[in-house]
Amino acid sequence: MWPFLSLLLVCCGLWRIGAAQMYELPDCFELEDDRCPNKNITFWLYTDAGSQGRRLYVNKLSLSDFYPPRPTKVLIHGFEGHRDFTPNSQIRRTLLQTHWVNVISVDYAPLAPTPCFTQAAHNAPFVSRCLAQLLASLLQMRLVRDEDLHLIGFGMGAHIAGMVSNYLPRNLRLAHITGLDPAKGLFLGTKPSEHLDAHDADFVDVIHTDGLMNGILQSVGHVDFYPNMGVTQPSCGPTNDIETNVCQHTRSAVYYAESITSGRGFWAIGCQDIQDFISGSCKPSNDIELMGYYARSKAHGNYFLGTRTSSPFAVGYDFSNLNRNLRNKSFLNDELLVKLHNLRPQLKTLLRTL
Repeated sequence: MWPFLSLLLVCCGLWRIGAAQMYELPDCFELEDDRCPNKNITFWLYTDAGSQGRRLYVNKLSLSDFYPPRPTKVLIHGFEGHRDFTPNSQIRRTLLQTHWVNVISVDYAPLAPTPCFTQAAHNAPFVSRCLAQLLASLLQMRLVRDEDLHLIGFGMGAHIAGMVSNYLPRNLRLAHITGLDPAKGLFLGTKPSEHLDAHDADFVDVIHTDGLMNGILQSVGHVDFYPNMGVTQPSCGPTNDIETNVCQHTRSAVYYAESITSGRGFWAIGCQDIQDFISGSCKPSNDIELMGYYARSKAHGNYFLGTRTSSPFAVGYDFSNLNRNLRNKSFLNDELLVKLHNLRPQLKTLLRTL
């Protein structure tokens, strides 16, 4: 099962890249000036739930409203997003209403407009470079402690968070990165330094929700969570509708936002991989972990869970109705899924060459 899923990931990634290239417009551009600050990359500080946000300037941090004692959360949007788009729209207000934190929202909208996906992927490292400059300044000025710094990136933003580590001074290291359905297109199969992985911070937790289209299905963090197998999400719509994939992709941020205040919690069972989960070899036991805002920094491995079909989505410790079937969870029909499943030995040989 895992080999054929891997092939699907490759095919879906190539499809998304091809579609992006087909529809790109002449005004899509690749950033060539790697100097920071950069007019196309801005940072906004929020210190309370009613705040409209104030622009942060690297050379004027001492004049900002930054509160040094507070932990700092950095929210990074994805392709075709902005500072008020996912994950900001789901997470920022909830964080500020319930926790004593600074929230920084990164905005690189001019570098990632629809449909300019290939240019946006090219521009992503430049965003990481400028964000690293800002974070290094905050750390060196003691406006934030390294253990209180937490990056939360959605889609392409998850990889931007990961690549920040490439540009930090050697004496600085990120404590925590959360990846919300890290993007697939143009990041699948790249070098570790070019996408989010477990080497980018002391703790990297990842939530996968749209693994057959926009997001990746492979585990890339210290701990990876797969709500509803990380493939499709309930109540998002028919699998052949593009809006369904958008819903499934953003559901990672919805679950994360809910986890901040959930009384039940998104509890998940440990399993080596999705094949073992589908086969039923993984049972609820002592190996359970909490997905979301309160994920343990010592958690390691792959964890699977189910959700309710509508908000609130968390089901707590209820593992009685875990769905372990891939049928009707993909834009591919059941007949093709069966054929791919039967080709597993040949696919293993093929995938070793990709």
